[in-house]
Amino acid sequence: MAAALVIVVPHGGSLRPDYINDRKTNDPTYCPSGGCRVSADSYTKQIAEQIASKFIQNYCKVPYLIINELHRSKMDANREKEEAAFGNAIAESAWTKFHEYINEAQTHIQTEFDTVYNEASIEGVRGLVFDVHGYAGTDWHNEGSDFIQWGYRLGKDSLDQNAVNNCPIDITSSSTRGSFTHARQMPDESLECLVRGPKSLGQRFNDQLPLSLASSMTCGRGLPSLDYQDPKAVASDPTYCADNDGVCSYYSGGYDVKVHERMDWDNDPTFSGIHMNTVQAELPRCIRFATDETRNAVHEEFADKLSIALCSFMTDLFGSDIC
Repeated sequence: MAAALVIVVPHGGSLRPDYINDRKTNDPTYCPSGGCRVSADSYTKQIAEQIASKFIQNYCKVPYLIINELHRSKMDANREKEEAAFGNAIAESAWTKFHEYINEAQTHIQTEFDTVYNEASIEGVRGLVFDVHGYAGTDWHNEGSDFIQWGYRLGKDSLDQNAVNNCPIDITSSSTRGSFTHARQMPDESLECLVRGPKSLGQRFNDQLPLSLASSMTCGRGLPSLDYQDPKAVASDPTYCADNDGVCSYYSGGYDVKVHERMDWDNDPTFSGIHMNTVQAELPRCIRFATDETRNAVHEEFADKLSIALCSFMTDLFGSDIC
């Protein structure tokens, strides 16, 4: 049986075919002002496969797993098509297929698990899209941050608890701002609680720490979560941030979680159709790389604990048949 979960890995591939030209970091035609990224998110493919395996082991249900096997230097599946493929027809076709496969998985979940209307009469699929990434965190202390950066399409300023009228987040977030555009208005739910409350994904994982073989007792702590509610405050705190400018990077969610928040992913800019809740997770080096001796064991333990966090989160939203 299927689980109502789509695991997406846009930057975990390793294939570098010669017939697709390399993407460049500073191409003036395709790159934004900050440049293009071409480095892979190492070990995210292997970790996603472990998460799927643990779902099968723990719940006897199989999540959908969509992996871009092309290296990011050939195609970036988490960008608009132009930046993703640099005009290469084969890369463009691969980009389209990647997103169509995600949507196909979402459609299967809709068929099997149905939809539900929230209190704002928004129809949403009973399931979750989970987008797996990795970040170096070289601007943080300890050779890279040990935070899992949870991305909801809300930047540091949107999550700033010191800003006027920014807490709870729901005050300033419209029905189309950020992710969880459907779940935030389910009965007894709010965006504030879903993103950084006691039952948020970040906190559910925090509650299972430590990872026994990780390099630190805090490896995998969630940002945001109930324990670490304000990414801007944490990223500006010299206790954590080593950046010369005093503000470290926080990844709030990219193209995948934006467009697949709606079922008509390539033709619904107003979010007027059926929704499906999405979330991005940026995994730190202490989980992805660990050490040569502990890497496989850390991946397995992380995947086990994350499968528990994801299943409990989805069950609380949609019922026990979800996973």
